[in-house]
Amino acid sequence: MYSALLYKEWLKIRWAFFGMALLSLLALTYIALNLAYYVEFMTAKGFWGNVILLGFPFFSEIEYIPLLSGIVIAIVQFSPEMNLSRLKLTLHLPVEENKLLMQMISFGFMLLILLFVLITLMLWIIVGIYLPVEVVIFVLNSLFPWLMVGLTAYFLTAAIIIEPVWARRLILVPFTLGFLDLFFNAVNPHAQLTVFFIFSGLLTSTLILFSGYHFKRGIK
Repeated sequence: MYSALLYKEWLKIRWAFFGMALLSLLALTYIALNLAYYVEFMTAKGFWGNVILLGFPFFSEIEYIPLLSGIVIAIVQFSPEMNLSRLKLTLHLPVEENKLLMQMISFGFMLLILLFVLITLMLWIIVGIYLPVEVVIFVLNSLFPWLMVGLTAYFLTAAIIIEPVWARRLILVPFTLGFLDLFFNAVNPHAQLTVFFIFSGLLTSTLILFSGYHFKRGIK
């Protein structure tokens, strides 16, 4: 049964996943072309100084793609469950409901992790070709909050979609916007802030259990 559920989730998500992967590839290609131009125009040493000292965001084209990826995958995965009343039937399967919901959201989470690992590796390679390791570390450290935004947006969007009570949705939406804004305001975060982002971001995955509980009990 578990493999059948995973296959069902894959059928819903696959085109959104490939679309986000293609969009990421286009953004990374643009970054690579721009970087090659900047290095040739300013020399590698001069460009390196602008990046480290001034925080020049030459890779900003990738900033909102993780956020968009998390939202899009949550929508295509969970909106059909609500619009077509599939979730109501799914939650009556002989599987504990919390386990079932966590299996569903874990599948989307793993696909996002795969996408974000590919983005990280490609950006690492692109920057590493032209610039020293100090710049690579700066870029990857700046990239991390954006990736966590994507995962957190996925969890919170899923919780909002599944939540059956509109009053609760109206509470979740401003909370989501404010919480995600914390990640975008963190430029090159230090180690303690990085740990906070990891734990707080992953903790939002549990909100789907509350939304699923309300849906299962038919709270109006």
